[in-house]
Amino acid sequence: MNKPDEEYYSCSCCKAWVKEKGLYLSPEEERLHYLSHNNDINDPRYKKFSSPISDYILKHFTKEQEGLDFGSGTGPVISGVLKEANYPVTQFDPFFANFTEVLELQYDYVFACEVVEHFQNPREEFHKLSKLLKPNGKLLIMTHIFEAPLVFKTWYYRKDPTHVFIYRRETFEYIAAEFKFNKCEIEGRLVVLSK
Repeated sequence: MNKPDEEYYSCSCCKAWVKEKGLYLSPEEERLHYLSHNNDINDPRYKKFSSPISDYILKHFTKEQEGLDFGSGTGPVISGVLKEANYPVTQFDPFFANFTEVLELQYDYVFACEVVEHFQNPREEFHKLSKLLKPNGKLLIMTHIFEAPLVFKTWYYRKDPTHVFIYRRETFEYIAAEFKFNKCEIEGRLVVLSK
């Protein structure tokens, strides 16, 4: 890794921006930061923001298939939208829905909305996510991807103190190859990794 930024390294292997570990928040500081977010599941703007994932699921999966909301947070809006449409969805969050038994099962799809940039150990987390999928399952991710002509040093997304691992397109291509996904599709903020 090289360090062109005072807070982040640039990974020479996967091209991600990786925050200096000494700058990570403690678990309690991280939890309090998430509690400060105004994630109202009834807010139409919040529903619209997360709609790339909910729309994809409603279009590509059936009510008989099971999903996991990984990192559901304080306002699991996508789970709410899917449950309204009678889709079975399980929630997991290390701070707010820490039911580790749900991580022993497998799902037709797993989604993580504004979650993966918080991964302090992304290799471990993507290994876990890959194992959670049934054969032919899909992992749906929503995050902001760093691309030119953005200037990393002034980019708003790096300023969130809980954003410790920031992705480029090459990062997701690396993850797809490393964890044996057959396909990596990126459209805007939505990333779909297919088994």
